[in-house]
Amino acid sequence: MCGRYALHTNPMRVAQHLGLSIELDWDPTYNIAPGRVVPVIAPNPASGEPIGTEAHWGFHPHWAGQDAPTPINARAESLRKSRYFLDSFRNHRCLVPADGWYEWMEEHGKKLPWYFARNDGHPIVFAGLMARGKDDSQTMAIITEPARGMAKTIHDRMPLVLTPESITSWLSPGLTDPDELREQVHHEPIEDFRAFRVSPVVNRADAEGAELITPTNPDRS
Repeated sequence: MCGRYALHTNPMRVAQHLGLSIELDWDPTYNIAPGRVVPVIAPNPASGEPIGTEAHWGFHPHWAGQDAPTPINARAESLRKSRYFLDSFRNHRCLVPADGWYEWMEEHGKKLPWYFARNDGHPIVFAGLMARGKDDSQTMAIITEPARGMAKTIHDRMPLVLTPESITSWLSPGLTDPDELREQVHHEPIEDFRAFRVSPVVNRADAEGAELITPTNPDRS
C-alpha cells in the first residue's frame, strides 16, 4: 500500500523534471499522512491543460453516502470493475508528486519503517484518482499495484509510480478507455529504486524533518 510519503524537492525542479510548464507550490515535508490536503497535478477542467492544485488524501465522491469508505489507495488491478473508482479512472486522473514513500515490515514483533526513493534522487509521481467531495473540494486516492522486485521483500503492495513518458497520456482528458490507458501508461522499473530502513520516529504522523529519511541500515536494492 502507500500510506505515507515525502515531498521535499523544490516545486520548480519537479515541474522541470516532468517536462511541464506549470506553476507548483508547496513547503518541504517528509511525512505526509492520509487526511491531509496535498499537492496534485490534474487537467484544468476548462482547457484540459495540466495545472497544479490540491486534493484531500482520502477518496470520497460527493454521491457516496456518509458511511461510505474513504480509501487512501485504489488497487490498479480492480479499477475497471470498481463502481467506486471507475468514473475517476476514466475521467478524473491526477499525478501526486513525491520524493519517496514509506512501507512497514514486521521484524521481531515490531513494525519497522523503510523508505523507498530513486537511486538518482529524482522526484517521482504516483498515479492518482480524484473525485469531487460533498463540499466541492477535491478528494484523492493513490493507485497501488503488486510489489515488484526487492519491494516484495518489504511489503506486498507499492504505489504505481509513473514514467515521465506516461504523464501526457495519464492526464489526457480524451483518453477514457481502460485498455488504451494500459497500453500507453507504464510504471518505473523497480531496479531504479533503493530502500533502506529509517527511524521509527516516522511512525508518528506529526513527526517532521529531513532526519526521517536518514538511513539506519544498508540499502536494499
